[in-house]
Amino acid sequence: MGQKIKTRVLTAGAILSVVILSGCVTAMRGYSGVDNEGKRDYLNYAASKTPVCLTLSGAAFVDDKATASEVAVAAARHASGSILGSPARFTADCASTAYPDYRIVILANAAIVGSPDQLCKDEAIATRQTAGNLRLDAAFCAKSEVLSTAWSKASDPAGTSDPVFRQMIRSLMNELFPINRDRERGSGVFRLSNN
Repeated sequence: MGQKIKTRVLTAGAILSVVILSGCVTAMRGYSGVDNEGKRDYLNYAASKTPVCLTLSGAAFVDDKATASEVAVAAARHASGSILGSPARFTADCASTAYPDYRIVILANAAIVGSPDQLCKDEAIATRQTAGNLRLDAAFCAKSEVLSTAWSKASDPAGTSDPVFRQMIRSLMNELFPINRDRERGSGVFRLSNN
């Protein structure tokens, strides 16, 4: 009986932690000309032999001493295995990937949030360090073509090991690669979905 109560308390605590943590992070999918199944098809191809390239640049944290490459490594670690229904893994070592033209590009705290397709074009985008907020803009790219976009925002993650930062990356990845289906199987007919 005591073990049952302890299990219920632990389960309730875990659920409460997820609810509280997810309330701190806002994430939203952007526009893309590729349907959701297509996004996942491209991801599956890119992840079929090696992890997928993931870069993160910009001013992510005000007080954290982590270098830009350490932040990118942490983001790739948090992203790996986080996409619902996908075993895709990610790496900040883009030279080690089988398909380097397919990549996730994340920009922290863009000074002006413009069109996310700029991320795939390797254009210089100004960033700023901001006390109190972190915004991550992301794109899934095939060379300079945008396959998917999303963003996430949260208040004051302390650094790469902060659970809020981890949740931002995980939420961002699930918005880049949503699980809902756009296509009817076998009919060749497309359904409209709420993107």
